[in-house]
Amino acid sequence: MKIRMCRTGLISKLLLLLVGLVVVAGVIAYFASDIWRTRINAAHDQFSRWTPENIAKDPLNYLNFCEEESKTALQDLKASEISVRQGHEKLQNMKDEANNKISVGAKALDDLKAAYTRASADNTWPVAWQGQNREKDWTQRQIVSLNRQVEAQKSMLTKLDGGIKKLDNQLDKILDGRAKVQEQLSEISTSREMLKVQKITDEMTGRLAGIKGVLQSTISTASENSSVMSLDQIAADSVGTVDQGEFDKIMGPVKK
Repeated sequence: MKIRMCRTGLISKLLLLLVGLVVVAGVIAYFASDIWRTRINAAHDQFSRWTPENIAKDPLNYLNFCEEESKTALQDLKASEISVRQGHEKLQNMKDEANNKISVGAKALDDLKAAYTRASADNTWPVAWQGQNREKDWTQRQIVSLNRQVEAQKSMLTKLDGGIKKLDNQLDKILDGRAKVQEQLSEISTSREMLKVQKITDEMTGRLAGIKGVLQSTISTASENSSVMSLDQIAADSVGTVDQGEFDKIMGPVKK
């Protein structure tokens, strides 16, 4: 059962690796290459060759195969974790930059709108903004441009937040996968030791069967000769034997 659990568990872990990591803002792409798909297909093909019959014929080599695949999967998961953490850091930096642009842009927009409102009310064009005098048309275009840029950064911020959340979820899956692979490696090690115990048990069964035969033969022989007295028994019986001649001499002639 443990060997079958090994097979089922490892296939599940390998299939889990088929899940592509998130592509966000065109900066991150995970496990979408032909090389990765080829490796997955090759692993699946190798597992398909280990039928229940083949496992029963060679369980030790099957465990060795499972261990090899587990270690490979573990290395892939470690590499995935590094990639995800790097992607997470990059998105976080982009988020920080977007927040800064939103803050700076919103303030500049508010200042320019206020200057435009005052200049329009007082008809005092051009208006001074950012150290330069600006005409009404330019001010209108700049207000529209700043507003679009701020809104674009807000939209990007929403996407970045979603991307970071997806990467966090992916990292949880990777860490869970690593824990399961580690558990699988422990299971493989235990199964291998159990196989050794089973081998010893099989050998001992034959030896015990031989001992049983010898004991049965010995017990049978002892039963058949149970009436034969041992030297100890003979010696013990002889202790209480009376010499009749000596006894008669002691007693003397019998009176009539």
